[in-house]
Amino acid sequence: MIKLSHITSYLTCPRLAYYRYHFGEKRFSEKQVVREIYLSLRRGFGVEWAKQRILAMNEYFEEEVYNGALEKFILSECLEEFKSLDWDVVFTSQELDVALVVDEIVEFNGERFPLFVSLKAPREGVWFPDRIKSGVTALITKMNKSLIYYAYSGQLREVEADIGVRRKALKLVERLKMIKKGFLPERNETNYCKSCSFAGDCKSTPETFASKFL
Repeated sequence: MIKLSHITSYLTCPRLAYYRYHFGEKRFSEKQVVREIYLSLRRGFGVEWAKQRILAMNEYFEEEVYNGALEKFILSECLEEFKSLDWDVVFTSQELDVALVVDEIVEFNGERFPLFVSLKAPREGVWFPDRIKSGVTALITKMNKSLIYYAYSGQLREVEADIGVRRKALKLVERLKMIKKGFLPERNETNYCKSCSFAGDCKSTPETFASKFL
């Protein structure tokens, strides 16, 4: 199945989505580390439990990444207004062939919201990848409003998946379906290339005419 992480990877680089879908990713990203810290602290388990969760799920533990994330992490008091209903919740859609994991389901004034953990907030609103998360979530769960918690800013922001966001999310799902079939996107040079674990394979893989349509 296509994962939400594959869709957001496409926004970083289409080829990154291709390689992550077909070959997986061994490295535990900074965002994943922050997510584990959030889940552990939110449930009262402490930061050492976050480290144990990471070690249990990924053998390539990077102490430097973990310590750096922990140093910048903020657990805001604003979260106390929201009742936690569940954590690490998996939703799937057989029709869309998409699976997503919601970091937390919370309740506020009788309404349920999916909540996702991200890094530092923009000046206003939410980052585009976080809007897409909301769009994909709305397509699968019918919950049209999501919350994004920016753990390096301590800010909680709401995003509504209107028809425009849902349309963009569907377009990305369609592109991932093409990648799933084996179509390799066109290669783009970005700053991310310097740290990408697939850089060597990407440089040595030739493009095809179909690459330009992804």
